[in-house]
Amino acid sequence: RFWEVHLTVPGVADAYGVQLSGVPGIGIGFTSEFGWTHTVSAGNRLTAYSLDLVPGDPTSYVYGDETRQMTSKDLEIEVLGDDGDLETVTHTSWSSHYGPILDFPGFGWTADATITYRDANIDDDEFIDQYFGMLEAKDFDEFQQVHAEANGVPLFNTIATSADGRAWYADTSATPDLSDEAIAAYDAALETDPVTQVAAQNGVVLLDGSDPTFEWVEEDGARDPGLVPFADQPQVEREDYVFNANDSFWMPHATELLEGDYSPLHGRQGTARSPRTRENASVLSDTSADGPSGEDGTFDLDELADAALLNEGFTARALRAEVVDRCEGVDEVTVPEVSVGEDGNPGLPGGTVDISAACDVLATWDGIYDLDSAGAPLWRELLSRFSSSDLTEAGDLWAEPFDPADPLGTPSGLARAGDGERADLALERLAYAVQALDAAGFAPDVTLGEAQFALRDGERIPIHGGNAFDGTTNVVGFGSGASIRDPKLLEQDRERLVDGSQLSTLDGETGYPVNNGTSFLMALAFTDDGPQAKVFLTYSNTEDRSADDYTEATRRFSEKDWRPVAFTEEDVAADTRSTITVRG
Repeated sequence: RFWEVHLTVPGVADAYGVQLSGVPGIGIGFTSEFGWTHTVSAGNRLTAYSLDLVPGDPTSYVYGDETRQMTSKDLEIEVLGDDGDLETVTHTSWSSHYGPILDFPGFGWTADATITYRDANIDDDEFIDQYFGMLEAKDFDEFQQVHAEANGVPLFNTIATSADGRAWYADTSATPDLSDEAIAAYDAALETDPVTQVAAQNGVVLLDGSDPTFEWVEEDGARDPGLVPFADQPQVEREDYVFNANDSFWMPHATELLEGDYSPLHGRQGTARSPRTRENASVLSDTSADGPSGEDGTFDLDELADAALLNEGFTARALRAEVVDRCEGVDEVTVPEVSVGEDGNPGLPGGTVDISAACDVLATWDGIYDLDSAGAPLWRELLSRFSSSDLTEAGDLWAEPFDPADPLGTPSGLARAGDGERADLALERLAYAVQALDAAGFAPDVTLGEAQFALRDGERIPIHGGNAFDGTTNVVGFGSGASIRDPKLLEQDRERLVDGSQLSTLDGETGYPVNNGTSFLMALAFTDDGPQAKVFLTYSNTEDRSADDYTEATRRFSEKDWRPVAFTEEDVAADTRSTITVRG
């Protein structure tokens, strides 16, 4: 959870932005000379290792031609017992030379093998130097130099711009450095070993820890031994723009690809981009007269803010018209039953479904995810019947496969209709969309503002924006994790209405509840009069439900009512609400 701060230390730093709760300084924001933000890197911050254990000795393991002994440490914590008294509980933690031993279902510690891991951020004390150094940097060159010298960014891409017109993308997050031999062996295992494949599907690089080949390589210039040095980390500087939407470093610009000898643990090259990435690139590269950047093809502050909340869905722009064409002459579709989900979420009944009204809704919808958008929930439900992999692969959704030579244009086209033996999946899933909305009490023409909401102290506030399947620049959704500083959020009772859909009831409210996604949103422009910015902190800076501004920030986001940032001394003085002096 972010908190908003303007930090001024005379002669040392003057920066505005946000930081994670409980952490000093500023994580993302701007000074008079530069501004920056972060996205979570698609790379790997650790490597897991399978260990072959010595027969008869489960705390010893094979390493090359030798055996090694695990080390142990007893950990003690106080636990509140059922009788109300505290008791000391002791747990013995075991480690290999790589790091802690893991014992969890499916890959547990057996008599023959176990799993361990090595963490690239275990010794990241440079994190403090990194972020304090960024605050103290006097210009953009010094800002970049901090990344080179401290190299303490733990897991983020950095997207930055300067007052003198430069834009810089870099993935300087801590990344394990494997040899070419190790990478080749790992890639071979990805082709043949099911366990390695399952681990990769869950975002984990699993290596043979009994083979010294897979040790991290120590190179000059690395922040800590075994990490990729700054000079080998992917980065690019341009004069127009750079961006990242949580895909790998490979495409930081619509027309420039970062290709070269980069570690695949930073992320893969030549891979399909998400609909959200493709939409971001489309918005930024559209320099047409009626595009988001206006007649001159360059963004001013207001145009940039409008573009961030344009809320156009990439998948709708790419596929909606073809789905509408498939509707031609089709009023009803017969669909099989959708079974109850593994988590007990309700299924959908089989039978014949009238899709004529739904087809009309999609035909008139403009593909936008604003509050008054009728068609956005219907399209979302249609897409929810496809898998995440369908978003980037040809098959059930797309007709033409991904082409690395055209990452923005592919995959493309709606998958072909069935040949008589197979139903048209697009229309079948449109029928399911009608059923799912009906299960939630909504008609096919329900607007997004009627269906999507945030609950703030019992108040239902309509929220615009889309999800990963929708492919909007403004992404919102619901996650089970919640702020530990706001325990009320943990008490919210959410119940899915349909398996495979985000339609839910939450504290008695039905639709698409929102508690994550767009959190801090900043539009920034460097002008002759200095930096100008406007922002949202969508959930407010306070967690006090009795405060007047507890719900105000969410309402402003709902209304797209940006708040200007008071940055100069004069602007701060003119907007001062209270002054508190703290003496230590």
